[in-house]
Amino acid sequence: MARSKKQTDPKARTVLTLVEKGNYEKLIGVVQDLPKPEDVRDFLQEKLQITNKDNHRLILVEEIGDYKLFIEITQEAMKSAYDFIVWRFSPTYNPIIKKPSHNDIAEVFLRLRTMHRDIKKYLINACCGLLRDRLSVGKVVNRYFEKLSEELKKELEKFLHTLKWIGLQEDANYPPPKLGSKMVLAVLALIEAGFEPKDIRRVIRF
Repeated sequence: MARSKKQTDPKARTVLTLVEKGNYEKLIGVVQDLPKPEDVRDFLQEKLQITNKDNHRLILVEEIGDYKLFIEITQEAMKSAYDFIVWRFSPTYNPIIKKPSHNDIAEVFLRLRTMHRDIKKYLINACCGLLRDRLSVGKVVNRYFEKLSEELKKELEKFLHTLKWIGLQEDANYPPPKLGSKMVLAVLALIEAGFEPKDIRRVIRF
């Protein structure tokens, strides 16, 4: 596999090597409907033993074609005892593997809205269904985007699954009464309202 010329993050190179060699666990679909924010920590502990960081673990949790999402359970994840790292991987992306940031989520949200009128109309509803109402990605896609082409659905699934794990990560690190995944949703709602990401950063750090 040809590596991206922009793959300069040493940690990403290490994770990419593990992915290429198949040195990871597979727990695809371990989360369907999202647990409530106040239950996320207990859920992740039950399903993934998320606080056990004595042994490094890389876990494949979602797969949409050649797009894969991994979580890394490592002592380097230090925001809380329940912290973990999210990685997205695809041989067609540049870089091939990356930790998706809130800024990445915002950029993909904006790009998707240009791809179809139904996406522009309903994408924020889909994000609310996922992070506020705690519905599975499958239910969200069926509710809002059933009539779209399979190609567009796959693009939406990539985004929504990534958003799901970023949301879970935020809820694990900042559970109620802190905002957790609500902060991510607030950024997307402001983008939907017409604010530019650079303007949002004046009031919300992401």
